[in-house]
Amino acid sequence: MRPERQDVHIAIAFDQNYLHPFYALITSILKNNPGASLRFHTIVTGVADEEKETIRRYVEASKATIAFYAVDEALIKKFVLTSKWTPAVYYRLFFPLLLPEGIERVLYLDSDTIVNRPIDGLYNHVLGDHPVAAVPDVYVKVQPLLNIHVDGEYFNSGVMLIDIARWKAQRVTELAIDYLTAHPERILFVDQCALNAVLHRNWQRLPERFNLLFSYLPEDLAASQIGDYLRDKVVVHFTLHRPWDMLSRNRLGYLYFQYLKQSPVGGKARRFTNFSLGKIPAYLKIKLVHLYFDMPIVTTHWKRWKQWRRSFLKQQ
Repeated sequence: MRPERQDVHIAIAFDQNYLHPFYALITSILKNNPGASLRFHTIVTGVADEEKETIRRYVEASKATIAFYAVDEALIKKFVLTSKWTPAVYYRLFFPLLLPEGIERVLYLDSDTIVNRPIDGLYNHVLGDHPVAAVPDVYVKVQPLLNIHVDGEYFNSGVMLIDIARWKAQRVTELAIDYLTAHPERILFVDQCALNAVLHRNWQRLPERFNLLFSYLPEDLAASQIGDYLRDKVVVHFTLHRPWDMLSRNRLGYLYFQYLKQSPVGGKARRFTNFSLGKIPAYLKIKLVHLYFDMPIVTTHWKRWKQWRRSFLKQQ
């Protein structure tokens, strides 16, 4: 007899502002994991029931399943919100408490991520005695407000492999809520700060290929190198520079549009959600920088000229 396929449980939280990124993400998962027994769990707000039904039909057409959950928005609205964040950033805290009994682990993915490879290696990663596995954040390397002073001890919460039993036993959700309520002045990066505070040195470190943040990308990555660079990258996370932002500097943004076009949204989505004629000079400058790195001869001569110039100035 052929053994039963392992169910892969994936949690995604979003609101109406991230509907298109959600479609791109879920499409990337379905396309790169054919044959996998995918079970999606979502917390969604601001999205019409008709749209949820479209999502359900789309997922089930690929032999996967999806469930929708609700949270106490009145509680969440009391938490700190800064920058462009909405209450949806806090939804992820509640998945371990909402999922049905019998599910041992869940992979949480931010809706501004893309899955580039099969996820079984990530999903089956050994957690040891920790409730969470995650990738260190190289943009927020330390966080003194949380008493985190060592580089590499602050993780990015956009991709988390969660051991549900350990999470519940250690009351991670409850402790994070208590921290958010008691110390709003220490919260700079919403739920991520709360989780890092209550899980300090109590999380399993994952390789960067499981959550490729913008800060991990080589600055001089050329278009001809992208294919090889992405060969082992499982999750691409569009932090800081999102593809739908006109002034995004992320060279991997094409992945987002590639999967979005294959989703029910198709070609209906606008390329940039914040297009402005005034941004065109800055946009062209970004493209010129990319072109510079795409031309090895120009790059080599430019570096040599800078070295010669530094040497010349030292001699003056």
